[in-house]
Amino acid sequence: MSQKVTCPHCDKEFPLEEGLKSHLKSYEDKIKNEQTAKSKSEIEKLKNEKKETERQLKKKDKQISDARAEGEKSAANKLEEKHKKELEKRDNQEQAAIDKGIKKREAELEDKIKNKLKAENDEKLEEEKEKNRNLKKEKQIQDRRYLDKIADLERLVNQRNVELQGEIQEERLQDVLEDLFPEDDIEDISKGKKGGDCIQTINYKNKNQIAKIYYESKDVKSFNEEWPDKLLKDMKTKGVDNGIIVCSPRCLPKDYSKRVSNVKRHGNTITIIPFLRQIIHAVIGEVRSVLILKARQNKDHEIPAVMQKCFENLNSPNFQHPIRVMVSEIKNMREQLDRDKTSFQQSMSKKEKTLGSIQESLTDAVTSFITNVDTNIFPENLLIPQESIKKLKREEDKRNLKNITKEE
Repeated sequence: MSQKVTCPHCDKEFPLEEGLKSHLKSYEDKIKNEQTAKSKSEIEKLKNEKKETERQLKKKDKQISDARAEGEKSAANKLEEKHKKELEKRDNQEQAAIDKGIKKREAELEDKIKNKLKAENDEKLEEEKEKNRNLKKEKQIQDRRYLDKIADLERLVNQRNVELQGEIQEERLQDVLEDLFPEDDIEDISKGKKGGDCIQTINYKNKNQIAKIYYESKDVKSFNEEWPDKLLKDMKTKGVDNGIIVCSPRCLPKDYSKRVSNVKRHGNTITIIPFLRQIIHAVIGEVRSVLILKARQNKDHEIPAVMQKCFENLNSPNFQHPIRVMVSEIKNMREQLDRDKTSFQQSMSKKEKTLGSIQESLTDAVTSFITNVDTNIFPENLLIPQESIKKLKREEDKRNLKNITKEE
């Protein structure tokens, strides 16, 4: 549907796509016709004035004729000539004034109409441009809001997918452990609580709670070396000696080897394995057997109570875990210290190179003047630092003083 606009002068409506050009042209012709009619009336008035002047001149001509009749022929002729010149001069001036006035009024009217139409046209165009700019900006804002909403939704979906994948693997791990080790107790750690995912309490024959294994399940894109440190702290809090991180095959650590099927951290305290039933059965079965054997050996050997307590404390997570944390921190600090030392040495080497380059440039600049201009253009010892000069003077004074003393 075409949009219509109304002319502010004649209130005429016309389609916007036809433009203002044709309508403004007709409006300009109308104004010119009106002005021409007005100019014609003014010309008619001047003609009437001219006729009146001619009538008066005719009256004077009659007077001249009368004067001639009275014998003043020479004076009448002079008066007639004079009046003719005045009439001709006046006619020329009046005609020139009329022509000049008409041209001036027409030019003023034309400029006025053009300026007014141009201003109105520019105003309309600017309004349309401003409207288009507002519509464009509004569309940009709406598009940006839609994109932000889409990004938020995608982020929320991805986050929920990651959380859902993690929960699925956690529950699958518990199902696998309950299936492989039905005599053991698998304790689930509630969602939202600090710590891992579940704890396996080992039961063997008629003996319950022989040892515990702490589990952490991970199903993300890449392995994070902070996980073992976090699990070690959680194990210390729970009083558990052994921990296992079960990862999806895509997020295993870089040093994982398929031949060994597991990776150790913090000695043999934490084991990292992939989420594969055969490997879970083999590795956890081995860890479980070692813990059962260790518990049996501790019971079979009768030792004094103090030594028993000392042995239990040495093998307890309350003693071992802080030691392992300190060893890990010492290693990290040593690596950071080596990095800082290397960086400092590189910085010192770079500064020494820069100082040597500056000194060479300064020497070359001074040498070029001495070689090309004059050997005495610069003071003596210009390139020797003032401190070195003072030291040389002090040494020279000492030598002179010794020579004087020897002479005396």
